[in-house]
Amino acid sequence: MSLPNTDPPSYQHLGFDDVRLWLADEASGESVRQQFQVLHPGDNFSEINLRFTRIAEIETLIDFSNNFQISHYENLHEILRLLALSGSTLYPDNLIAIHNILEQSRKLKKVYLQSEPGEDSVWTKTFEKIVALQDIEKDILHTIGPDGEVLDTASKTLSALRRKIRKSAGLVRSRMADLVRKYGESGYLNETQAGIKAGRLVLPVISSYKHKVKGVIQDMSNTGTTSFIEPFEIIELNNEIKTIENEEQQEIQRILRELSAKLHDRHPTIRINYEMLELLDFHLALAKFGKTFACTLPILSEDGSFKLKTARNPRLALQRKVVPLELEMGHEIKTLIITGPNAGGKTVALKTIGLLTLMANAGIPVPAAEGSIIPFVDKLFSDIGDQQSLVDDLSTFSAHMANIIEILENASSRSLVLLDELGTGTDPAEGAALARSILETLSDRGVKTVATTHLGDLKVYAHEAVNVMNGAMEFDQSGLKPTYRFQAGVPGSSYGFEISKRLGLSEKILEVARGYVGWTRDSMEKLLRSLEAERLSLSGLKSDNADLQRELKMKQLRIDSALESVQKAERKADRQAAKQAGQIISDARQTVEKVIRQIRESQAGKENIKTVRSTLDQVEAHLEAVIEASEEPLKLEKLMPEDIRKGMQVTVLSLDQPGVILEDPVKGKILVEVDGKRLRIPVEWLGKGPTQKLEAAQATVIVNSTEKSGSGYSLDLRGYRAEAAIEELSRFLDQAVLNNLTIMQIIHGKGTGIIKKVVHEVLEKHPAVKEKHLGGLDEGGAGVTFVQLK
Repeated sequence: MSLPNTDPPSYQHLGFDDVRLWLADEASGESVRQQFQVLHPGDNFSEINLRFTRIAEIETLIDFSNNFQISHYENLHEILRLLALSGSTLYPDNLIAIHNILEQSRKLKKVYLQSEPGEDSVWTKTFEKIVALQDIEKDILHTIGPDGEVLDTASKTLSALRRKIRKSAGLVRSRMADLVRKYGESGYLNETQAGIKAGRLVLPVISSYKHKVKGVIQDMSNTGTTSFIEPFEIIELNNEIKTIENEEQQEIQRILRELSAKLHDRHPTIRINYEMLELLDFHLALAKFGKTFACTLPILSEDGSFKLKTARNPRLALQRKVVPLELEMGHEIKTLIITGPNAGGKTVALKTIGLLTLMANAGIPVPAAEGSIIPFVDKLFSDIGDQQSLVDDLSTFSAHMANIIEILENASSRSLVLLDELGTGTDPAEGAALARSILETLSDRGVKTVATTHLGDLKVYAHEAVNVMNGAMEFDQSGLKPTYRFQAGVPGSSYGFEISKRLGLSEKILEVARGYVGWTRDSMEKLLRSLEAERLSLSGLKSDNADLQRELKMKQLRIDSALESVQKAERKADRQAAKQAGQIISDARQTVEKVIRQIRESQAGKENIKTVRSTLDQVEAHLEAVIEASEEPLKLEKLMPEDIRKGMQVTVLSLDQPGVILEDPVKGKILVEVDGKRLRIPVEWLGKGPTQKLEAAQATVIVNSTEKSGSGYSLDLRGYRAEAAIEELSRFLDQAVLNNLTIMQIIHGKGTGIIKKVVHEVLEKHPAVKEKHLGGLDEGGAGVTFVQLK
């Protein structure tokens, strides 16, 4: 976006000035505050997206450590300009300001490195430029105190001079006390203690005795009865102190020159550290603003697409609870016409669209939900409110038209135009014709335009024209009040008669007015109201249907779980039956052996005996294999890190599933393909690939995600600590993905809410989770979270 010399009126009308002031308040340095006060939308698409990426990483660093903060620091631009000059001397407060910059930049870099940023971090180069100058920091702390005084420790000479000053000052006070006592006892003094005149210790001598005291008269009282005399011997001691103080100042100047020379040699590094701190302060302020107003980072579109999800106007959000704006305009839609009742929220919606567009194009987080899309524009034009100019002798209509003419002359296909109450202020028929012509002109140029109106002809135009969309602010017909919710694709009625009736206008006047409206207009308004009522009814049915489908899915899952339990019971029964069969065979073997003995005794053939025994062996071996496969625990050995190779067949121990390694380990984690799905898991979860015996047995092994869950779609985390709950939930989710589950329940209980919090944090970050919600009153309430996977 271009950077004009003066702010356009839209900045004030839309509230962008307020946003800049809020950002300035979040900044820690005066120079960054000044940057925010003149912040404008940018004209470089890549730079704006880079700013969003930087803000996202700053938010991660804030969450990583509470120490990633910046406290107040001084504007160093003038100090650095002076420091660049050889032989310059900085004042103590300048040195304190530099120490603050060096210390803060060093600590921020330390936190950044502790966070172990990835190779693709956008802040890597910035922090590489920050160089710790701890030797300079120590020199400043050794020399300058917190109040800006040069410390005794700055040099041995300075320390010695100050000891002399303190000793001489003590002598002056002691000698003065002796003189006060001496002349007081003689009755020469008006008071019993010494005074100070012009910064010097004096004796308050009665003027009639001034010749009794040897010294210099420094002052006299207004009445002339008291002469303030500095004794000669005190003058000599004070002069000695002045001489030492001059030497002290010379030593201080020498120390400051020497320290300034050290800083001069490191001037380029100090400047870079300061500039990097300013850059961090700028983005940290944006991140803190985003947290204050519950903002997210929008997606900037180059094709004009708009998608605002639960968008809020920050100015209104500070004053009262607001109804979020839900709005979507595809790139093919060039014009949106918003209609609806007065005070129904049309202008607020228009201003919210405009303000969030300015914010997004300036690289500022917007108060809207994740996934909001805002177009990248070259200019934003607005005609909002009564801009009638008494100075220029312009009527309301003329002022609006003059503004619109300027917009038509300057708007491009990459501009956004906002028009409030288009076509008002003149004859309705002419106003509607002009408004339609203006909108058609802007649409033909490809200009993204949002307009509000009460004119019925424009509702018809939006319904018939290509690339034009109707929109309405919802109205509660039963309560005769606006809901402030935006409805796309439908025109809205103005509800003028209904609102007037609610406000108290007589029914007689309304009846006469309805007669003047005309049959066609009245029919159209009735149709609009009927459509609105039907839409609300369908919306309610849709919501009920969604609830019913969700309930049916949960019931289906419960049935599937019950079926699985039955199947397990059947398998258990099969194993018991196999044991019984084994016993039967054993008994049969004893019987047959007895028969064989009888046969042998009766001289039967050996082949017959061999055939009988072989048959018995086969049956017994088969039964033993079944029992062994169903009961014998699978013995899997963990893989050593040095044995891991790409393409290797492994067993994921936590899931008890075979898998293939896809890449080498990175920071203790590895990418594995399991049942066609890719999972990144800890290396210690890997075991050696299954043996032939294991593969044969796996057909009879049933893997349950958790023993405590009680069913395949449910996980019970009650009694777990937070870390154990996170690990158990992660395994459960991975197992659910492998088993193609779509809905499950997590039982975390109510308690202190800690387990519920960590569960929701894991669910919000897990890529397979589509949505989550707490259980209903008959489903466990806040103690249960239902999860739907993608």
